Amino acid sequence: MGRALGWGLGLNLAFVVVEFISGALAHSLALISDGVHNLSDVPAMSLSLIALLAQRRPADPQRTYGYQRSGVLAAFVNALILVAVAGYIFYEAYRRFRNPVPVDAGLMLWVSLAGVGVNALIALLMWGGRSDLNLRTVLIHNAGDAASSAGILLGALAIARTGWTLVDPLLGFAIGLAVLWSSGGVIRETTHILLEGTPRELKVEEVARAMLKVSGVAEVHDIHIWSLAAHLHALSCHVRIREMSTRESEKILTQLNALLARDFHISHTTIQFESRAEPETAHYFPAGTRPDHSS
Repeated sequence: MGRALGWGLGLNLAFVVVEFISGALAHSLALISDGVHNLSDVPAMSLSLIALLAQRRPADPQRTYGYQRSGVLAAFVNALILVAVAGYIFYEAYRRFRNPVPVDAGLMLWVSLAGVGVNALIALLMWGGRSDLNLRTVLIHNAGDAASSAGILLGALAIARTGWTLVDPLLGFAIGLAVLWSSGGVIRETTHILLEGTPRELKVEEVARAMLKVSGVAEVHDIHIWSLAAHLHALSCHVRIREMSTRESEKILTQLNALLARDFHISHTTIQFESRAEPETAHYFPAGTRPDHSS
């Protein structure tokens, strides 16, 4: 995907230059704001490319988990850039509403038609990496850009037929809303991962109750589940078992790890066993609560 991302970056940068020049010549805020939107993809795609390369680096004494979160961090920064871009577009749209400017609808139409093709091509290049949060932000950027270009094309046709130039700032405002909407979802997801939140598709209670079904497991407590990256989950917990040999406990550990990997896609686990002489009914205690075994 690194090569596809590099091609997408080059295509995007070339089209930004075309949109800025054409927008200035056509006096079109829609083209200029779309150019700004596309320009935001340049640092976004650059960050994503750097993050994609960084993720391949092995763990070291300073980064014991490796560099998996570099992609999440890049996605978070990209989304913040998009919020700033949306603010600029809203400001420019407001100015154009107050002071309408004549627009060259013909030039606007041809450039927007080219924009649909370029951005659709970049989105197609990124489609194979859509499961990666970092690459998905690039895909969202360019799918949104393709939609924006399609909207500008329709707006150019409307201006050509009616001469109503306020269509241009209206399109700018709509593009700003689209940018804000797409960035909001990425900010929520990346913030959740960076704050060590439980993966949204998993429920701690369900994971713990599945672990309790493994023969020999009497209790699960202090369980924590978080994401190292978008699809790389980790778990740590304490598991109480009866007193047994190391060989027997290793069999339980093997079954627990197999269960977690198969049913919940949790590949990195830290499970601490605690023993108790007499068997007891299986229990699950949520994180932050500690069972009292003193009695």
